[in-house]
Amino acid sequence: MLLGCCSAAKKFLAKLGSSALVDFKDEVRIVDESGEALSVKASLLPAPLHLAPSIIGTRFISTRDKISLARVMAGIARRNPGKEQTALDYLQSLRCPRVLVERVIEPVLISALNEELHQASARYARMVLTKILMGSRNSCKLGVPKAPLMQVIEGPALRYLCKRGREVRTCARVERLNIEGDHIRSITLAGGEELAYDYYVCAVPPWSLTEMGFQTPAAEEMTWHPIISAHLFYEDGNLDFDQACVMGEPFQWVFNKSGGFGQKFNYVQTVASAADNLIGFSANEIIHLADKAVTKVAGRRKPALKRAVLYTARRATFSTTPGTDAIRPTSKTHLGNLFLAGDWTDTHWPATIESAVRSGHTAAKAVISIA
Repeated sequence: MLLGCCSAAKKFLAKLGSSALVDFKDEVRIVDESGEALSVKASLLPAPLHLAPSIIGTRFISTRDKISLARVMAGIARRNPGKEQTALDYLQSLRCPRVLVERVIEPVLISALNEELHQASARYARMVLTKILMGSRNSCKLGVPKAPLMQVIEGPALRYLCKRGREVRTCARVERLNIEGDHIRSITLAGGEELAYDYYVCAVPPWSLTEMGFQTPAAEEMTWHPIISAHLFYEDGNLDFDQACVMGEPFQWVFNKSGGFGQKFNYVQTVASAADNLIGFSANEIIHLADKAVTKVAGRRKPALKRAVLYTARRATFSTTPGTDAIRPTSKTHLGNLFLAGDWTDTHWPATIESAVRSGHTAAKAVISIA
């Protein structure tokens, strides 16, 4: 997913010429256990009032809770959380009713931060809520790729660089950084080839840096959370929905991609964020939970499930617990010609495509400043 508030990521895709491959949805639905839905859509009102008609007109929450939501959002806009405060502690300090946490705020934050609210940093939680709910009229739009990310990012980036005379090597794993004193002399590839450059930017996770011979505190101190994606293929029939956030299920997001990706069959992708509790479940158990989330959105008349493919990223994103910012490294290192990039570096954003793009900008600027 890509949110409308991810300005750097959207500019990046525009530069690559692949913006058209991401479909930004005007409406986002949150579905509860009974099938009741909250449809959030920006009105013509200026921000931050643009979402008010969606909230006022819904029966998803009571009138009393609507008033409470307005009060809580005003509190979020005015009050910064403490450095050691969790998202849940912060919301409780604003006297946010539990029903609002469960029905409106939690679905947004868990998927954005890949973290349970009692663990997530309040600073990141506030950032997400202000940008999505109180940003511009387009900030809350949900961007869903219409093609695999290889076609959205990798292929266009490769073409962009090659057209400008840059050399790109793929399947060329770096085995070792050859460090001399306070700089890198060269790198050694897995096949034994040694390459020397003036500057090096590493856009790999911290454990890969360790394997190359460069240790960062993040490699030992950062913790990580998994994301599980279930790709479900159904028999012929009408799946009459687009995408939805599902309450009360480990698979919080359901995307109907039937007819997309050049396929004619019914294809649904479901995503479970903060999926630590699912690690150790059998494949059949996970598929059942994913299918259950689809049933809540599509209803019991949905076609029968024919096939499913699971993908588990065990270290998908770093944990956003309070204190994480102190661990995230800047782009500069103690080696004069080595710079770091990646969504886990200090970008002031949680682990997202936006954070990754911003880290690249920061690393490039750092190189240019001394080149």
